[in-house]
Amino acid sequence: NDSSWMDVVAPVLKSAQSIMVVSATVREASRIAESLRLQFPDSVVLVPDGNDSKVTRAWEAAARRGTILVGTPRIAAWPMPVIGLAIVIEEGRRAMKDRQTPTIHVRDLLRTRSRIEGFGLLFVGPTPSVEAIAAGAETIQPERPWGLVETVDRRNDPPGSGFLSDRAVTALKNTAGSGNRAFVFTHVRAEHASARCVSCRSLRRCVRCGSQIGQRPSCPRCGLEAPKCSNCGGVQFESMGSIPRRIAAELEKRVGSGLVGLVDDGLPITVGTERDLVAIEGMQLAVAVDVDSLLYGSNYRASEEAIRVLARLVGCVIRGKGFRTLLQTSDPDSHLIVALRRGEPIPYLESVLAERARDGFPPATEMLAIEVKGADADSMSPEIVAIASGMVMGPVASGDGLRWLLQGDLTLVKTELRRVVQRLRDSGATVRVDADPIDL
Repeated sequence: NDSSWMDVVAPVLKSAQSIMVVSATVREASRIAESLRLQFPDSVVLVPDGNDSKVTRAWEAAARRGTILVGTPRIAAWPMPVIGLAIVIEEGRRAMKDRQTPTIHVRDLLRTRSRIEGFGLLFVGPTPSVEAIAAGAETIQPERPWGLVETVDRRNDPPGSGFLSDRAVTALKNTAGSGNRAFVFTHVRAEHASARCVSCRSLRRCVRCGSQIGQRPSCPRCGLEAPKCSNCGGVQFESMGSIPRRIAAELEKRVGSGLVGLVDDGLPITVGTERDLVAIEGMQLAVAVDVDSLLYGSNYRASEEAIRVLARLVGCVIRGKGFRTLLQTSDPDSHLIVALRRGEPIPYLESVLAERARDGFPPATEMLAIEVKGADADSMSPEIVAIASGMVMGPVASGDGLRWLLQGDLTLVKTELRRVVQRLRDSGATVRVDADPIDL
């Protein structure tokens, strides 16, 4: 929601240069274009979604000098004459990377273009990605990037106390009673929620890799079976989060009917997920139901994504006396929680970058995922093993196909791999090659 970057637009236009603004979704692009038109009504070109004739007109308009082109990641490859500046809003989001081969990331594409074409490149958002930090990007951050953040320690809550602590419920009730608005952040899928042991109330985590297990019989990251609590041997666990409708149903019972709803219901307390954050601003209170599910997710990028998402959440709360974000957690002393309370995301992300280097994950090393569906998938394994020379893991089943993971210095491997991939495609197989995959 920070629009301070718009101050750099006018000087670029005055020099008869063009500007590209890339955002993750059409909805966000539309909001940005609307704000820019207030100052530059004749310069803004919004690239719509799905309408071929309107997209073609936007393509033609992008060829004019002094244009502000606003759109989703696909515009990052559009030609623009005399471009002076490219702006990427929240470059760390998943939508900024194409899921289809060659899985190009907007950040990498525009970094290359900026070097070749000589224009400026600005990444905007509450937190940078670790890739941007590793690339040496200059970071400019306000002394206090967001407002008050408080922790709700759930370790001592009795079993069956619900998805929301008494403290959070009281805060929500008071906010709604004062005529203010609140947002409750939760999951898209219930199976992503963390869980704790009913007996000892410890968070259920894998003893081998540290991922949260939730209600699963085994670790979703390393596969280690975990039928019992690693702390006390208990076998009963309760979920600490759930989908929006279940959270809203519980809240309505505890704060009263007519106060709680989903996005667009127009009620004082809104329950939603990450995709709803774009529509949420000017809140007086935000509550993160289950921070631990984000922090201890099975993805190797979980900690980076956790601070990215939660920084977006805390940014939805306006600053003022009594306005704050409540983070519910069973690990209040984690580095993530401390970073959010202090408003210091950069040191936290630098520590994440150091952990990635230690564990051999991108951007410290190259990684390549290969997914094959259809004819001849099994025959690919010996060739990949021979080409990668010890840098390959797999194959493992992936949907109705197979998946390999290559890790290390892959400069020569990628050259040899082209021949194998082309042969498979010629035989009718579907091959997806993902450089530095988001999900392993």
